[in-house]
Amino acid sequence: MAHARRWRLLNPARKAASARRIPYGTDTALVVKPPARGDLVLSFWDLWMVLAGREAPGGNLDALARELRARRDGGSSGREDMIAKLSHLREFQRRLGDAGVDEAVVLAAAGPLAASESRRARGKVLEKPPRQAERSQAMDSTPADRGMTFALRGLWDRFPVSPAPTAAEIRAQFKTRGFYTEAQSFSVSRRLDRYVERGRKLAARSRHGEALAVFRAVLTGTIEILTEGADDSCGVIGDTFQQAFEEYLDLPLDRTGIRSDLFLQDLLSLLIWEDYGLTYRRTHGYFARRAKEEGQWCIDFLRQEIGRLKSDDLDYQAEKALTLLGQVAWEQRRYELFEPLAGEMGSREWERILRMADAALKGRKRDLAFRVFDLALQPGMHRDYLRSHRDRLRHGRWKPDFKR
Repeated sequence: MAHARRWRLLNPARKAASARRIPYGTDTALVVKPPARGDLVLSFWDLWMVLAGREAPGGNLDALARELRARRDGGSSGREDMIAKLSHLREFQRRLGDAGVDEAVVLAAAGPLAASESRRARGKVLEKPPRQAERSQAMDSTPADRGMTFALRGLWDRFPVSPAPTAAEIRAQFKTRGFYTEAQSFSVSRRLDRYVERGRKLAARSRHGEALAVFRAVLTGTIEILTEGADDSCGVIGDTFQQAFEEYLDLPLDRTGIRSDLFLQDLLSLLIWEDYGLTYRRTHGYFARRAKEEGQWCIDFLRQEIGRLKSDDLDYQAEKALTLLGQVAWEQRRYELFEPLAGEMGSREWERILRMADAALKGRKRDLAFRVFDLALQPGMHRDYLRSHRDRLRHGRWKPDFKR
């Protein structure tokens, strides 16, 4: 008997089974068989989310998404965990939708397993950070990760001259670990300046396609350096980026060989995702120089992007896309878009509303400017500031301060 007890304690297979009594989130929990499709394999993460959603206010996966979003935005230390789990939840909802399966079907298929897992489901989804070994693919590749990757390099293989070789050359000169101090930022800037100068020389020799590739590589290279770690308190790295960006926008597109829609998609994606203020107010007047059909292409693209970003819970990027949509509208004098855009924008931000009202006044559409204000004066952070500008306009003292 003592010998048998000793075997139970030392047997490695039994010890491993005991250690894995609580399943990993990525383990298969059950298989659902939709009537018209192949098997739908669901992990424990999937099951835990259905069970946690049942306990959320509202009692479903959408209610769970709202709770995850609230915790993500609540400023807690678990923000990144909430982002990862929200990414998995949205991917799971898409799989359910593709298979034509709802939560009730999952619960019915789970049977007794639902009861045994319900106690730990909410803690797994809302409280405990996932162990690295049980993170799902959707947790490791969030919509934000994919969006930034695409914005930095996603369209390069369709450029007439790919920026990739120059970007690789730039990357090889800089460390990917560690941190560049404020003092070292001057050296970083000088090295990047050499590539800006290379692009200028190529443009001067009418090699515009190559110049486009070099400037574009500098833009991505600079963002990656800042992301990986650099103190740019003196702003010298940012200054190099802005020089490259101005040269990039000034290139004659018809001589670069790039299609205008491809260039604009790449540009707008970069503007949506660049998050260091490097492009802030650097495109004012740019869309006024584009042809009307190009402006319409930008409007259509941005409208589509806003919907996609919202569906991926990327609210900040969706707001940036909405601001860009407004910029295209006022620079292209698309007055018919002003009122719906003002209602959509509200008073969450101030400058885009003032820009739109100012564009209406410059187009001698004073009534439209008032309607822009009236539609935007919804509850929001900048409502009082916008109201003060509307009142000044009513009294003939229109002088917006765009440098606030």
